[in-house]
Amino acid sequence: MESKYLIQNALDFIEDNLCAEFEINELCNNVGYSYVHFCRLFQLYVGMSPSAYINRRKLLYAVFDIKNGSGMSDTALKYGYESYSGFYKAFKREFNCSPSAFIRSHCFAKPYRINLTQEEHFMVSKEIIRQILTHWNLQDCDVINIYNSNTGRQSENTYYVGANHIVKFTNNLGVVNKVVMLAGSLSAVGIPTAKIIKTIKKENYLQSGELYFYVTSRIKGFQLKVKDIFADPQLTLQIGKNIAKLHIALKQFDGSIYKDTNIYSDCLEILPAIKDELYLSDSFICNYTKTFGELYDALPKQPIHRDLCPANMLFDNGRFSGFVDFDLAEVNLRIFDLCYCATAILSECFGDASIDKEKWKNIYQKLIEGYEIISPLSNEEKQALPYVIYSIQMICIHYFGKMEKYEELYKTNLKMLNFLKSIL
Repeated sequence: MESKYLIQNALDFIEDNLCAEFEINELCNNVGYSYVHFCRLFQLYVGMSPSAYINRRKLLYAVFDIKNGSGMSDTALKYGYESYSGFYKAFKREFNCSPSAFIRSHCFAKPYRINLTQEEHFMVSKEIIRQILTHWNLQDCDVINIYNSNTGRQSENTYYVGANHIVKFTNNLGVVNKVVMLAGSLSAVGIPTAKIIKTIKKENYLQSGELYFYVTSRIKGFQLKVKDIFADPQLTLQIGKNIAKLHIALKQFDGSIYKDTNIYSDCLEILPAIKDELYLSDSFICNYTKTFGELYDALPKQPIHRDLCPANMLFDNGRFSGFVDFDLAEVNLRIFDLCYCATAILSECFGDASIDKEKWKNIYQKLIEGYEIISPLSNEEKQALPYVIYSIQMICIHYFGKMEKYEELYKTNLKMLNFLKSIL
């Protein structure tokens, strides 16, 4: 059996036995590797040692249990800590804050099971990151986890470095080169984005094994919270204006260096496989196929951000301060960013009973209104907006449905598609 699958077996065993006592040698015996060979492969596929990984998983599950009402001392004992004090110290070492502060600050979901056979997954310990940061002379700064302020999910490849920097890593050099190019070009035309910080040797990134690390400045501001958008739809007007300004800047760039995406053909390809689970009627499919197909070629395409969720737009004291995370930038319909932003706002509050989702349509309209103040949409674009939103939902549902860790997002987006069909 391929070594990746054997390490996956070890991950599954760890996940199923977090509250039990077991030794690393037991994991080695289960997969038939020596201790040294097992630890080397585990580090290769997972990005940290088995003991560091086990400790992290215990801490995440324990704080999730505490958040949901379990007693602190009982939970600490349940996951193998001798006392709550021991658990507290281990948690603070790992997450740079107390368990109670973590719970107050993050609306986080149950930790998902990692599946190496379905996705690329790289975890890098903070100790290794600090070693990497010596190349920027930032090794003495705190390395701090980053969480989405709306979903509570932790970024898997991005950390704050002190108060002024961010470190990211990827196994895709093309992404790094794209981010470096965009950061410099957008800053030059007045679009607020993070700046690339060069290494001591004046390089844009550092390669370590199969991963590429790069450091950027940290833009002043905070992730936009969906509750704030629903409380003040005028914020959406600002977002729409700034997306339009970003598009004007991106349009100047050579699109040939980006992936070129056709969401209409992508949806036609997946529709036969997903139409039953989406409960799409023949009339809906016929209308989607005919109308969007007739409009598609007339819709302007250009480089876009591609991931304009609230967490990637920063605000400071109610004013827009910058865009972050251009990793997925591609050539696509320019209205894709508008539609994706609107659906991301809805997705990140869809399960929150305290938010009136019926207000979303006004937010969606304000987003378009703000965009058109800077850059008017064509008649074809206005007609295509609902079809682009339906396309985004279908693509998301198809993607999320393939991975266990996205089970909740899969269910949410199924419900969202029906909601959107009823109001657009």
